[in-house]
Amino acid sequence: MLGPRSPVFAMTVLLSLAACGGGRPPPPPGPTPAQVQAAQAAEKLKMYDQLRSGDKIDLAAEIGNDIVTRFAGTPAADEVAKTLPELQQRAKVAGETRRLERLWTYQETAAGKGKQYHASIHAKGSPNTEGPQRVALLIRHHPEWGQSTYLMRDEAGFACARDCSLTLRFDGGKVERWAATIPPTGEPAIFIDKNEALVARLLKSKTLSIDTEWKDQGKKTLEFDVAGLQAAKLPAVKK
Repeated sequence: MLGPRSPVFAMTVLLSLAACGGGRPPPPPGPTPAQVQAAQAAEKLKMYDQLRSGDKIDLAAEIGNDIVTRFAGTPAADEVAKTLPELQQRAKVAGETRRLERLWTYQETAAGKGKQYHASIHAKGSPNTEGPQRVALLIRHHPEWGQSTYLMRDEAGFACARDCSLTLRFDGGKVERWAATIPPTGEPAIFIDKNEALVARLLKSKTLSIDTEWKDQGKKTLEFDVAGLQAAKLPAVKK
């Protein structure tokens, strides 16, 4: 029989105490799903603020939309919601500006003793491939011939009376008659005589429509989205 002073008895008591809760305390509970989501949203908010302050509005708007969509209800989503609508509107305007600018093509080629510059835009609905339906408005600056503005087709060209003129409307406004010239050398083009005045108007306009008559297809109204014309890319043009 074991007595209270027996070593075996003492060891048995210690083991019993350990079994009754005398070991290490349990680990603290981990973060809740809501806390994890809030932390992730907070990290994305830092990125959103950096992009916005760096004026990278397209990327900022994309990150901001992700925050308010995937992390709705978090403090970060509430914070983003204060600035996101205005940022999205700015991104939309900037995207439209880029789209309009890409409608114009600028070219520089050797010509005589100098360089010839072209700015051109195709009419709305013009096909991308060559053919009788494709027509463009061009602004040309030639080192010898100076500046000219004209419509060019791929094929048959334009018809015009002896007192040649074209009907123009800027931004859907009033009808204006502009003197025009069919080139005597036979190119499928028609020149607008007051070219410097036309360029000045284009730089202030969003749209231009021109009523024309084609040799092979009769009357046609051409529509151009001209708002993306960049004055800085028009060498020697009076503005």
